[in-house]
Amino acid sequence: MTVLQANNLSKIYGSKRGVQYQALDEFTFNVTKGEFIGIMGPSGSGKTTLLNLLATIDKPTSGNITINGTEVTGLAKNKLAKFRRSEMGFIFQDYNLLDTLTVGENILLPLTLQGEEVKEMEKKLVTVAKQLGIDKILDKRTFEISGGQMQRASIARAIIHDPTIIFADEPTGNLDSKSSGQVMQSLSTMQKERRTTTIMVTHDPFAASFCQRVIFIKDGKLFNEIHRGDNRQAFFQDILNVQSLLGGNTDDLHSVRF
Repeated sequence: MTVLQANNLSKIYGSKRGVQYQALDEFTFNVTKGEFIGIMGPSGSGKTTLLNLLATIDKPTSGNITINGTEVTGLAKNKLAKFRRSEMGFIFQDYNLLDTLTVGENILLPLTLQGEEVKEMEKKLVTVAKQLGIDKILDKRTFEISGGQMQRASIARAIIHDPTIIFADEPTGNLDSKSSGQVMQSLSTMQKERRTTTIMVTHDPFAASFCQRVIFIKDGKLFNEIHRGDNRQAFFQDILNVQSLLGGNTDDLHSVRF
């Protein structure tokens, strides 16, 4: 079952001087239910632009996006906001948790916005917190927990309302290698247990090795696509090989930490 379909997506940014920059060039791809997809590429390749378009944070210059049977590119602002709230989950590099709320209250935000009953909310919170190993810190504030715990809390918040699709933007960008491993294992477990569909932008080959499929972008176009088999270590090596073909800044190649 196709959950997301992107057809001929292009994004052109203009400047006051009339200079135009094509960030994405007629990009097409499909995502099926339960897939865990990584998007990689050098700085300026268009990977963040692609994620922003798919997540309806930005609008394409041309092309269209269909999510769960709804063509989202033409939706009015209020309908799009409602659709995003019910159908999408978001995980950010800087967690985006509110300091004024406890971990549990942060996780419950999507359900609070949907006006779900308190009993049902509490039941869902216990389930998701246990799955992610953060059930003991629900009453703590964000400044009392580690970066890895904060990111797992943001994963819980992203999935608690059972969205159609989750968008993750560099979810391990601010984490050390141990926390990165825990967060990626959590995402991987969620995908297997809940059949969560996830699209993740990353420049970290270690994080990408947890995905089932990795799409590489260069100059706004598809450069390559590789699929993971049974061996994650072999897939990790495949990712490094494609990255070396891609070139780009050395900053884009994280140190190997398998």
